[in-house]
Amino acid sequence: MDPASIGSTEWSEIGSLLTNLWVVVLFIVLVATNMLLGHNFIPSLVASRHVPDSLQKVRPAFYLLALVCFGLALFFLARVVDDAGVLRRFWADYWI
Repeated sequence: MDPASIGSTEWSEIGSLLTNLWVVVLFIVLVATNMLLGHNFIPSLVASRHVPDSLQKVRPAFYLLALVCFGLALFFLARVVDDAGVLRRFWADYWI
């Protein structure tokens, strides 16, 4: 691997790859947060009577938001896999 052979185009594509990878991580964290809120916290707080029973109606919104975030995470993951082709240009063994 020779870093001198990496041009500005490759650096731009590597930047795009890393940005998309961080966006995937962000959306996965959002999926986990929404699932925790909708599936664990709200039912527990309603059962312990810390919040009113009417808050149970909000749970489907958290599930829907988690599903949307998961779909977006998959979309950006597909972009990461597509952008990973730039690594082949200067590093033949990028799976190690």
